[in-house]
Amino acid sequence: MPERQRSRHESWQHASLLRILAQAAPGPRYRPKVPSSPFRARLGFAWIELLNFVWLASALGALAMYGLGRYIRHAKTAEAIGSLAAIGQAASAYYDESDSTQPAGTPESAVRAMRHFPPPSRTSVPADVSDIRGKRYQSTLTDWQPSPWRELHFSIHEPQCYAYDFQSTGTGPQANATATARGDLNGDGTLSTYRLRIAADGNRAARLSPTLQRINPEE
Repeated sequence: MPERQRSRHESWQHASLLRILAQAAPGPRYRPKVPSSPFRARLGFAWIELLNFVWLASALGALAMYGLGRYIRHAKTAEAIGSLAAIGQAASAYYDESDSTQPAGTPESAVRAMRHFPPPSRTSVPADVSDIRGKRYQSTLTDWQPSPWRELHFSIHEPQCYAYDFQSTGTGPQANATATARGDLNGDGTLSTYRLRIAADGNRAARLSPTLQRINPEE
């Protein structure tokens, strides 16, 4: 073999040997990156979405229940407010007309001095507050026959959440009356109470109090 060809052949063998040794030598090797499973990534994301949905649904459910409870209690208290307003207006009208039976020719000051409210109620309607403890009471016409309901022409035909009471005293400018509604909306024994006061003014005309007293209005 010519000298030049032998030299090239030896150089090729030497380079091949170096490549083989380099591949066999220990050390970091290139490893192709295997992409993670899309199903596994999607599964983790789905769990996060599910937890967020459960939390949001729970929060919205709690808010809805709270709002519904407030709406129901407000609807029940509207009964007391409306009924006391009706009783107060009827009591005022009764007071202003209560001197119509005085003899003719009696001085106006003496006539107005005899003005008065209807007599007080002996018991509330219903008489026992346990009848409206966490429930409604269906009254009858017999419940509203005694004074002062007869004079006030007041009655409730629908099932009621409150027990109603009327108290009065005095005549003329000293006359005053109080209409009261008491209820136990959630049945826990704590009463919600509303009171409306009616009194004579300086001209001996009945006037409703501008404020309605509320005690534990929604318990």
